[in-house]
Amino acid sequence: MVAEDLELMVRAHVDFVSVGIFSWASLEPEPGRFETAWLDAVLDDLHSRGVAVDLAVPVASPPPWLGVQHPDSLPQTRSGTRLWWGSRNQFDPSSAAYREAARRITRMLVERYADHPAVVMWHVGNEYGQLSHGEEAAQAFRDWLRERYGDIDAVNRAWGTSVWSLGMRSFEDVIPPREAPYLLNPALELDFARFCSDQLLECYLELAGIIRGAAPEALVTTNFMGFFPLVDYGAWSEHVDVLADDHYTDPADPRTRLTASLTHSYLRTLAGGDPWVLMEQAAGAVNWREHNVPKTHAQNRLDSWRAHAHGADVISYFQFRQAPSGPEVFHSALVPHAGPETARFQAVTELGGELTASPLAGEELGSSRVFFVHDWDSWRAAVGAGRVSRAVDPIAQNEVFYAPFFHAGERVDIGPSSALLAEAASEGASLKDRCDVIVLASQFLLRGELVAVLEEFAREGGQLVIGPHSGIVDQHVRAHLGGTGGGLLELAGVFREEPWPLAAALPIRNGAGEQGRVEEFVEVLRSTTAQPLWSVSEGPLQGRPVATHRALGRGAIWYLGGLLEDGILAEVIGAAAAAAGIGLDPLPAQVELIRRGGATVVLNHGSVPARLSLHGRMIDVPGEDLVILPS
Repeated sequence: MVAEDLELMVRAHVDFVSVGIFSWASLEPEPGRFETAWLDAVLDDLHSRGVAVDLAVPVASPPPWLGVQHPDSLPQTRSGTRLWWGSRNQFDPSSAAYREAARRITRMLVERYADHPAVVMWHVGNEYGQLSHGEEAAQAFRDWLRERYGDIDAVNRAWGTSVWSLGMRSFEDVIPPREAPYLLNPALELDFARFCSDQLLECYLELAGIIRGAAPEALVTTNFMGFFPLVDYGAWSEHVDVLADDHYTDPADPRTRLTASLTHSYLRTLAGGDPWVLMEQAAGAVNWREHNVPKTHAQNRLDSWRAHAHGADVISYFQFRQAPSGPEVFHSALVPHAGPETARFQAVTELGGELTASPLAGEELGSSRVFFVHDWDSWRAAVGAGRVSRAVDPIAQNEVFYAPFFHAGERVDIGPSSALLAEAASEGASLKDRCDVIVLASQFLLRGELVAVLEEFAREGGQLVIGPHSGIVDQHVRAHLGGTGGGLLELAGVFREEPWPLAAALPIRNGAGEQGRVEEFVEVLRSTTAQPLWSVSEGPLQGRPVATHRALGRGAIWYLGGLLEDGILAEVIGAAAAAAGIGLDPLPAQVELIRRGGATVVLNHGSVPARLSLHGRMIDVPGEDLVILPS
């Protein structure tokens, strides 16, 4: 390790680093021959300066020799193309050769470093998300299906293989999704996605088990990537001791702060109230977008404080020193190519001092009164080929439904519906005690057991908000029949006849005669027990409701059957929140507010000072700065 790096870490208040993420070829240059002297020295040096280490099990990027000796360990694409070494992530998670090599390097590291005083956490892999469509993956997929369904007849029924003559005689007829003349069976696609997530989890658990077997008290993690389509983090979170996430805001995207806030809310929710780790972010620019606009020093500072306010008690970066060569040579770092005598390093040094003295560290995260449902498999089912419209994107819907809460500084939780089902099943528990508002912004895939839980929530006084194109299919991607959305729309008090993607926006009107628009997508609805709030005012769908309200018990269900313009969407969501006693008064432009326990963090992203009323007094926040109001 360069001695200067240690000095610079001390200057920048760095007290936690990840080591060895991509070090497999350095640690094991040939199969079974290990070189560890360099890592011994790095860990000893870091410990001497009081820097804690998150030690990586470097299995995300196998050395070239693994592919040379075991070509079957390399992943294959849908078209059968083999992906070679020369980059990273070139492994098939089902490969026996890869799995054995991963166990070997893990055992060596644990035996050597389990008791090293610098090591406070173990980091398995990196950004899990690899998949393969080759033969070993195919066999593992068949085994997974046997475990899930029992026999091939059950698979045929679940997948509806009578369509297009796809019926299978045995599990040997099953293949992963591969290039084919036309659309693939969506049930096959979804089950393969589930299998891939489970297979990667199995890889993680296998190596975590080796670590825990040698060091039972060890903390084991891997880095998530926010809303990532290839892994079901809702299912993974219980197996990770400390949740960690990589998040790269985009300075060129005006919605990047909202996206970051919702992503951090997701991690905070999955962490169950425990602090989490922002494992990776950029100090300046990344190198993988089409146009890599760098973050300003102020943006980097406020990004870090946002994550910390949302519960991240470790704020980390990729990378410490900017790489002088290789594919990430243009990815920013704390120490840029120009060295430490730069504005970039000076800014992160000041930020390190601030975070070291943070009054938020260890502060309880508190609870939220609003819960957004985000089911990973519903998202995966909704975005496949052959769907109604790409305009109804679940992640985009989560963001637009979240916007009124974000702009008012109202914190939300967001997580899988299984969390609500578990809460409702707890003896003596009421879901209404957990939250006041539940939002299903885009629940394409609906499990029937959720409906009764949501009905009870509304009857007990909860406000339920449902977005368009919800309750479309079941867990096997089979359509819910009868216009009731699997019972969800029946609960909302509307009947859905069909979806209606739009060639142009449609005018809509409310009962007071105010006008607006629904854009890109609407559903053909009729009210049964709900009251229309907004209806189409012209064209073939004239008179059809677009937004409705149904009172039920002490609560209500609000249904939005189209992509409403932002102002109208905010109005309806605001009314639902108000019915729950939650005011969504917008903050001043460019101001972001986050509550952590009893503390309030106000970020001003604008260049001029901002003033707002908070807790009965006026608060001034300088431009590109923040204010923390203690408990």
